Amino acid sequence: MRVILVKKEKAHLTRVAFAGGTELLLDREVCAEKGLCEGTVISEAEVEEIKGYSDYVRAKNRALWYLDRSDYTEKALYTKLLRAGFDKRACAAVLARLVELGVVDDVRFAERYAERCVESNISEREALSKMLSKGVPYDIAKSALADLAPDEAAQIAALIKKKYAYKLTCERGTEKVFAALVRRGFSYGAVREAMKKYNDELEFGEEY
Repeated sequence: MRVILVKKEKAHLTRVAFAGGTELLLDREVCAEKGLCEGTVISEAEVEEIKGYSDYVRAKNRALWYLDRSDYTEKALYTKLLRAGFDKRACAAVLARLVELGVVDDVRFAERYAERCVESNISEREALSKMLSKGVPYDIAKSALADLAPDEAAQIAALIKKKYAYKLTCERGTEKVFAALVRRGFSYGAVREAMKKYNDELEFGEEY
């Protein structure tokens, strides 16, 4: 196949046209590395190899761009690359390499995310749901939360003082706060005990 056109496009791409009508958008650096220029003659197999390599380089560069702005699980980053239009094989190859290098690490992601959830008084159940939605495998998410062993009673007490204390003074406040805390993933028993303790402490304080 003979190259009849090499034209720079936007976003670090180069359009390469071959005699016979085939056109490809390739990574600019890959084109230079492979020495593609007008008049170059290469086989169909070489064209496919170059295209595959270009797809990999482009997907890798995009993945690193994403990771420079946020942390991702393996599944989430793979999905994001697919949605950006990259080839499945290129995406899989990129993720395999990034995991091998430790750039993408689901265990590290889960540990950091679990810490943030506990610090924000997010219930273990809600934290698990959030982590699964981020692409963290179930076993890894459960392990990360188990290692932290969040104190459910302390989390509920902190939320009541910070977010729900005023609402408890409103009409049907206790009922509404109870329901809100349960919706946040805390167990009925833990919510009931925390609210009882909070009310007891409040009454005790008012006596003095």
